[in-house]
Parts: sequence; structure tokens; C-alpha cells
Amino acid sequence: MTLVQLRTARPPSAVVGGPLVDPQARRVRYLRVSLTDRCNYRCTYCMPEDGIDRIARADLLTLEEIATIVQVFAGMGVERVRLTGGEPMVRRGLVELVASLAALPLDVVMTTNGARLAGLAAPLRQAGLRGLTVSLDSLDPGRFAAITRRGVLAEVLAGLEAASAAGFTGIKLNTVAIRGFNDHELGALALWAWERGHVPRFIEVMPMSGGRLYVPGELLPASEIRERVALAAGAPLVADSGEGVRGLGPATYWRVASGPHAGRRVGVIAPMTENFCGSCNRLRLSAAGSLHNCLARDDAGDLRSVLRSEGAVALAARVRAVLGYKQSGHTFALDGHGGPDKAMISIGG
Repeated sequence: MTLVQLRTARPPSAVVGGPLVDPQARRVRYLRVSLTDRCNYRCTYCMPEDGIDRIARADLLTLEEIATIVQVFAGMGVERVRLTGGEPMVRRGLVELVASLAALPLDVVMTTNGARLAGLAAPLRQAGLRGLTVSLDSLDPGRFAAITRRGVLAEVLAGLEAASAAGFTGIKLNTVAIRGFNDHELGALALWAWERGHVPRFIEVMPMSGGRLYVPGELLPASEIRERVALAAGAPLVADSGEGVRGLGPATYWRVASGPHAGRRVGVIAPMTENFCGSCNRLRLSAAGSLHNCLARDDAGDLRSVLRSEGAVALAARVRAVLGYKQSGHTFALDGHGGPDKAMISIGG
């Protein structure tokens, strides 16, 4: 089945079988799909300095296979699919894939480093992409280049301007908060985002890659992140009720209580100090077709071989079998132990 045919096809009735619910009675509503393990950046918290073992081309899911898998998940009640990487915008055929997925009964959103966004924002919007999250770890060109190892800040800023011009609203800006590196910029990043109608979000560093990239002293806890944003806003933050305290993803949202920035929102993703495992509603699909129950665990089940040998109905049964092994929470520790061997770049965060 081609991508064009998938736009009008309906999920086989046999794959529906009720919503996806894990052993802890948490309903899965959200699927993150890594389109590639390639990236045009080499961010220090995402990719080990010596790189990773790349997926062989024959093992990479085709765009048609990705669309089929997402179609199966839509038939089992998943409401949102987030396209990630590596960097999703380096994958050929991205716009056509988005158009196919946008025809399904779910929201299609994307996380990107923004380096290619200027040229793709309008086509992706026209194809049906509903939302964008852009990584932005610094507003200083030199600091930005240092953390990305090769990124150009001006390209990302141009991409954000193009995205706004294309009609994207409420763009989320993800910043990994690192003590001693960009912690002094958090307030400025929040103000910069609010001035442009974006939603700043700050993320605690995590001990991925077996803890090799993690330095405990660099962890900036969520409580301190909120304090710094409140200081810049000149008013306290209160739990946001616009979308519920927690959105469909892992972020907890807050808003400025009063003053010139009253009502502005900020998101905080705090896997280390404010564990949110109890409300987890996510699964992750790697570019090689492995289904991961948890970002923080090396627990994956192969979907690719089942899809290629047995088809969509068997795939749905495999998904439920993998979900049956989902644990109640992760084992991240503040000293850097307890994380998975996999690198962030290989699963898309």
C-alpha cells in the first residue's frame, strides 16, 4: 500500500480491539516515532562524542511501513503522534509522510532542531502538521554552537520566523537546562519566547547512554527552573489550568500569575526530581521498528519483522504483547546511574 492509498484507508477492524492499556492501568494515547537516527547536530547531551552505531538501510522502516504502523495505533485509540529523530527533517519524503498521517484520526506534531525549518515550515503546515516543538538551548550564537557541536543559531531563528509566518501558533521551545552552561539564560529564553507567542519549556538533564553524558552537578532541578523563570517574569508561577496541569505529553505547565506577563505559560519536564511515571501515556517507535515502553529503559520489542512477515493484524497483537511488559517507572538516579544504554539520538527523546 502506498502513502497515497494510506491516506484514505481505514484501520482493519480486527486491530481495534479496545484502547491500549498497560499493566498499571495507564492508557496509551501518545506515540513518538523516530524517523531516523541521523542528525545534522551532535548535541552534547544527546549523542556520545564517539557517535553511535547507525541503523543499516535495510533495517530502517520505510515511510509506508511507518504510516501503516501509525494507522494501526490510531485504530487502537492513540490520539497523537510526534515525529522525532535524530532529526526528522533530514528524512526524505517527510512532507508526503505527514500528509498521509494527517488523514488519520489523530494529531500529527513534530520535534525538530530547526536547522531546516525555514524551507519546510510552509510545506509541512500545508500537509497537515498540527504543532511544532523546536530545540533552543541558548540565545548566544557561540554557546549554541558549543552545545550542538555544529549548529548555527541564525538558521534556527529564521526557521521559527518561517514557522510563524506559515501559521504555526503556540510553538514550543525546548531547552535542556544545564547548570554552569545556560542556567543564567533561562529567564531571558522565557521572555524571548513569550514576546513571539511561543511556549518555553525547560528539561532536566537525564543519564542516557549509560550515564556517560551525565554530570550530576549540571542537573538544574525543576524547582529552581521555576524560580528563575518567576524572577524574570516578576511574578510567581501558578499551576496552569488551560490544558490541565499536565498536557498530553510529560510537561507540567505553569503560568505567570500577575504583572506584564500575566497568563504566559511555561512548561517543565522533570524526570529526575519530579517523577511523572504515574501518568505516563506514551510509547516510542524507533526508526528500525523497535517499540520502546520507556525512554529510560532498554526494553524494546520488534515490530518491523512482524509487519514485514505477517501484516497489520499480527502487528496489533505484537503491540499489546510488548505493552504488557511496561514497568511502573524508570530507575534514573541523581548520581547518573539507572539510565539506559541507548542514546537519546537513537530514540528521539
